[in-house]
Amino acid sequence: MKTEENNLILKAQGGDSEAENDLLKAYSPLVKRIARSYYAIGADGDDLIQSGMIGLMNAVRKFDVQNGTASFKTYASTCIHNMIKTVLRKQNTITKNNTPLSEIIDLPSDINLERGYEEKETERLLTDAISSVLNEREMNVLKLYLSAMSYQEISDKLGIEKKKVDNTIYSFRKKIKKLINRDELF
Repeated sequence: MKTEENNLILKAQGGDSEAENDLLKAYSPLVKRIARSYYAIGADGDDLIQSGMIGLMNAVRKFDVQNGTASFKTYASTCIHNMIKTVLRKQNTITKNNTPLSEIIDLPSDINLERGYEEKETERLLTDAISSVLNEREMNVLKLYLSAMSYQEISDKLGIEKKKVDNTIYSFRKKIKKLINRDELF
């Protein structure tokens, strides 16, 4: 299997688009799984998957088959995570700078302001609901996690062990999932 995969990678790196498509198709479930792990209020899941696919394409193009220190899957996972984090950091920077959306993209003249208001209101209600089920540490870790900080960066910032960060993320994911699955969320 590994030899077949390495041959596909070499073909893709040589410009064989069919080999590249085969690899992208084979690893798209990995991209989707990783993208889902970046639960973020306001982040579009399709955007995260698309960013992950770009990370996968970069992995295909840059993987050193001869190196052998890491499997392609491990290398690809790292590239996918890094690309998604980069995109989230850029989105966070745009938000922090309060750059008007109209300066970032061309808004259509018939934009529906009511829809924007409804989305903001839904986001506020969801944020309030999440705040009601998480404790203070979970909220602090969640905010830093959503700003695309690594576990180590969160650990350093909050002065808690990296394992505690991991446990806290597991805990708030479980609570949020349970909250979202309730019928009476709003």
